[in-house]
Amino acid sequence: MRISTDPGIWVSALLCLGIYSFLIKENPAYRTAEHIFVGLAAGYSMAMGVSNVTQKAWNPLMKGDVSQIIPLVLGLLLYARFLKDLSWLARIPLSLLVGIGVGVVMRGVVVSEFIKQLGATMLPLNSIDNNIIFFGVLGCLSYFLFTKGVKSSAIAFGSRVGRYTMMAAFGAAVGNNIQGRISLFISQLQLLFGDWLGIIK
Repeated sequence: MRISTDPGIWVSALLCLGIYSFLIKENPAYRTAEHIFVGLAAGYSMAMGVSNVTQKAWNPLMKGDVSQIIPLVLGLLLYARFLKDLSWLARIPLSLLVGIGVGVVMRGVVVSEFIKQLGATMLPLNSIDNNIIFFGVLGCLSYFLFTKGVKSSAIAFGSRVGRYTMMAAFGAAVGNNIQGRISLFISQLQLLFGDWLGIIK
């Protein structure tokens, strides 16, 4: 067993222990680690924002690309909300951000959640996997068929299949989430008992 002499490993291990100390109760070690994390995240975001403005707007503007004036002015107008008499100017860039964001998201949702889903469902029924996907989707659709007066036994059977399909999908999603968290926990154990304390290799 050989304890690490790397200061970075020591900082990582102590911060990790500080976060895990919350399992006992909230304490100064946990709060210190939490504040360090939040502060580093905020500082990193600020540095990335300044870097983006410098590299993507200011430097091209200094090289003669006058089109960069538009995003710079719109970005500065966002700060007009701190000026009481000019706060209405902040609505201009904000409305552009929201409008463009909604447009991009809607296009992506239509393509990924509708068109590609249809393409992924229309499969040749020549394998067990394809049959499960096709009839599972039909069952899920029939489960959400709330038309008044529909009492068909086929639809009732399809609704039951859809319910079981959704339960299986939710279970797989939860299992995948738990598996990912366990992988993160194992990597932290490797840091503590391997890289830091040298108990395991």
